[in-house]
Amino acid sequence: MLNQIERDFVSPPPPTSAFSTSGANLIPSSNTEAHQVTSQGHNESNLSASVSASNSASDVLGDSFLASNSSAPPSDFNPNSSFGTSASSGAPVPAPATSNATISANSGLASPPNAVSLTNSLNLKKTTDAALEYGDADLAAIKTSSNNRENRNFYLKQELKGHTGAIYAIQFSPCGKFVATGSFDKTVRIWEGPSTATTQKELSILKRHTLNISDLCWSEDSSLLLSGGYDQTCKTWDVENGKFLESFDCDGFVQCVMFNPADKNQFYFGTTRNVLGMTDRRKPESAISIHNDGMINSVHVFKDNSYVLTADSNGFLKTWDVRTGKTVQVVLNEPTRKPISHISVCPMTNAEEEPRYIGINSYDNVMRVYDRGLNPPDNPPRMVHALKGHKNKNWPIKSSFHRLKDGGSSTKRTGSTDDLYSKGESLFDVPDSTDKCSDPIMLLATGSADPYVYIYGISATQGANELIQKLEGHTDRVYATSFHPTEGILASCSADCTVKFWYSGRRKARQL
Repeated sequence: MLNQIERDFVSPPPPTSAFSTSGANLIPSSNTEAHQVTSQGHNESNLSASVSASNSASDVLGDSFLASNSSAPPSDFNPNSSFGTSASSGAPVPAPATSNATISANSGLASPPNAVSLTNSLNLKKTTDAALEYGDADLAAIKTSSNNRENRNFYLKQELKGHTGAIYAIQFSPCGKFVATGSFDKTVRIWEGPSTATTQKELSILKRHTLNISDLCWSEDSSLLLSGGYDQTCKTWDVENGKFLESFDCDGFVQCVMFNPADKNQFYFGTTRNVLGMTDRRKPESAISIHNDGMINSVHVFKDNSYVLTADSNGFLKTWDVRTGKTVQVVLNEPTRKPISHISVCPMTNAEEEPRYIGINSYDNVMRVYDRGLNPPDNPPRMVHALKGHKNKNWPIKSSFHRLKDGGSSTKRTGSTDDLYSKGESLFDVPDSTDKCSDPIMLLATGSADPYVYIYGISATQGANELIQKLEGHTDRVYATSFHPTEGILASCSADCTVKFWYSGRRKARQL
């Protein structure tokens, strides 16, 4: 017979009932959702105690746990339906009409308003199936004699040690001079960025969280760091002085955080109690909560400060108008509704423009790349790539984009990728193709439930992509990756408690 904690973490069936609100908490109107971590009867303090007690236990958990539910969560568990988490973004919103405003979503999963037709996924099944057909062949043929690909190959250059628990989050600072990591040892650490030295200096060890760190985000000027944890708090830190600034209570385990890119006094977070929250550091009593019908695993805030994109445990991508608390766009990532663990965005050359292409990590072991068009959310996202090879099932894996400066042949015809953007053309407005990527315009690196980092090359042709490299070096799950903002340097973090820096061949990196 399952104990209380085990029942809380059983993967849910597709929800069929409507939700009602009671105060600040979302209460399911059917027992089918009783497994979800909510405020009614599911004591998160007991779960927190379990997490804390298990930090000293060995870091072991996998598909077998989810299949049998016969053991307690390990030191690096994630309280998602099938375990999922994420990182992402932030943005400002108009001052709420009333303090502590609570907005309840009125969109049900069966027939969400403004929802993109499921044919967005189904009509592209051909592209997906073609992508799924390759995998083993790519894994066996990663190395190539092409000079261009050799130049883009990444090599292990440096390793950082210091954490005593699985490292769950990693992020380069926007200035590129620092790297922040968050761990299940309850600490946030700030390190020197990659350099010519063989080792990197640990600049700060930030200790205030009482449970595991789930996500991190830098302010745009690299002066502040935001962290979220399973102690149901978000905390801010002064990077220059390595000092704690503030702590903010949240409703549920914090899964993802992000500063408003235009105002570092505001930040967003998502929790296991289905809450998308926004807090203004200057007026914390006026925090806004928007209730979803699934755990919020990842957030991305639009540059115009009006919309927030969320990914949840029910497999939906939802765009919210933060001024009204309503969804303006709902997309089902894939028909079986597997949880989404992360949203990554491909940066634009003009940093002021809203990122057009996004990568979605999903528990079905397929990463999908969507084209959102020039003015999201004006047009429905269009899936243009489906990537396979990595393992994401049941684990909160995160990914990262790197935009190549000397993009593929399609960009060369117009001079640069930005020429295509300015003309309003899609990089993928060409016939579907299952040809592998010969000249990528961007790289997408993802962690994996095995001890590898997977790097995909994505070309300007829809469906033309290739697994370029499978990086070996870690000895346990790779939870997250982060590309340097300007250089060909990749950072990865793992359950083996280490951070590794990988340099592209162009930087003449030496292999350890």
